[in-house]
Amino acid sequence: MSNNKRIVSVVDDEIHIAKLFHEALLENIDGISVFSFVDPVMAFQHFTENHESYALVISDLRMPSLNGLELLKKVKTLNPKVRTILMSAYNFEEDELYQKYMKEKEAVINSTIEKPVTMNTLYQRVRNDLSVYHIGRSEK
Repeated sequence: MSNNKRIVSVVDDEIHIAKLFHEALLENIDGISVFSFVDPVMAFQHFTENHESYALVISDLRMPSLNGLELLKKVKTLNPKVRTILMSAYNFEEDELYQKYMKEKEAVINSTIEKPVTMNTLYQRVRNDLSVYHIGRSEK
């Protein structure tokens, strides 16, 4: 990849959230390229083609065709170093698939965000996950 910017993607079937997070992250987090998707299948296709350049995938939990948990599991299968954040307006503890994934040895979800989320909380969570990602990369 010609530039050293790491890819962060936002996947949310609500277009206004995908756009808002895209613009906010691009303007407030240095050193990243941001891609946003309203279709999780297209998001995974982009990830597949660029998985070496990805640092972080932020995904909503409930989406049509491919839910956020399944998307993030596929992402981690292709590139286990990529950090993942799962977002939801629903209570995570009530989701059986979420509970199953949290018990697995290889963590599919690195952190969660409850919606609605403040922009400062979003920035902090993204910065935290990016710093963990960079530490993991430098230990190679």
